[in-house]
Amino acid sequence: MFELSEEQKVIQKSIHQFAKKELAPQASHWDASEEFPWESVRKMAEVGLIGLRLPAVYGGSGADLITCGVAFEEVARFDHNCAIILCGSNITGRILLYASEKLKSTLMPEIAKGRYIMAFGATEPDAGSDIRAIRAIAKLQKDAYIVSGEKSMVTFAGVAHGYVVLVKTEMEGVEGISSIFIEGDRPGIDIQRLQGFGWRASQWGNVAFNDVKVPVENLIGEKNNALSILKGTVQEQRALTGLIALGTAREALEEAVKYAKIRKVFGKPLGKFEGIQFRLAEDHTSLEAARLLCYQALSLIEKKADEASVWAAMANLIGGETAYKVVNNAMDVYGGLGYSREFPFERRLRDVKAMQIANATLKIEIGQGLFGKEFLPYT
Repeated sequence: MFELSEEQKVIQKSIHQFAKKELAPQASHWDASEEFPWESVRKMAEVGLIGLRLPAVYGGSGADLITCGVAFEEVARFDHNCAIILCGSNITGRILLYASEKLKSTLMPEIAKGRYIMAFGATEPDAGSDIRAIRAIAKLQKDAYIVSGEKSMVTFAGVAHGYVVLVKTEMEGVEGISSIFIEGDRPGIDIQRLQGFGWRASQWGNVAFNDVKVPVENLIGEKNNALSILKGTVQEQRALTGLIALGTAREALEEAVKYAKIRKVFGKPLGKFEGIQFRLAEDHTSLEAARLLCYQALSLIEKKADEASVWAAMANLIGGETAYKVVNNAMDVYGGLGYSREFPFERRLRDVKAMQIANATLKIEIGQGLFGKEFLPYT
């Protein structure tokens, strides 16, 4: 049976109290203003959350994945956007482990302190599920790469100090894809901020690289080998964001149960009606089952198990699907009040919806494990 260690339970309680006191009061403000929550980032950095997964030698805590999952889930209960920032800082930041020592020692401590935001660019207008179709290219010219291309739906695009970008460097197919770090202040970078349905405080958008000159030492890992070095990072990101969605839904469900106990209709509490009880009971069951799947995925990733990739995809898929259903049902319990912006349900619903957008890619990954690689659509 899966169970948190005593130390992890203490961490869970501590982060719960911190997020409820320091993050929750401002969550609606950041969402409504669509401002990046620098104040909240500073607070999270002060308690070690921003660098939780980063190595201690570079200013982080070097925490294991289960502990990270616990932390991200608790933060997401009170501010979904802050949890997304945690995931981006910790997981995208870990990609730098494959970079030069100069980049690692310079950037990682700043990321851990909450002073440096890193964005990851993979998706393109014509390349979503099929990563082989990316067109962004890095041409080698003497001692530098010249990067050209556009990346879509880049989280933190509006505030990022630097970008980790997937580019074509040589051959066709996945063998020719490399990962390169690009400083955000280099000439030739154009940002198109997108105003989203959800994730409003995360400052996401499209980024165009127009003949951006980047030093050769900014290449991350070996040339033409990006997908191999990013495999573990992608798995971590998928499982953790599944838990982020479920953390947001968990708080919504608990609030709905409390409300159903005190809201009276026809002279008795709403919670006495089986239609309400059964729906919330089913949601509680679905939520707990999805959480266990996510933590199992994190455990398999930690062990570098062969099936970790499929489990990570399942964790993200079930996390998004379950969270949307649970938050939507919680909103229904509150009736008209739930639909109003005076309560956080509509914000939560908008935020967890983002997790469903990538479902096609996730189902391809799961299908590969179920049917075999020979049934992939591009083979």
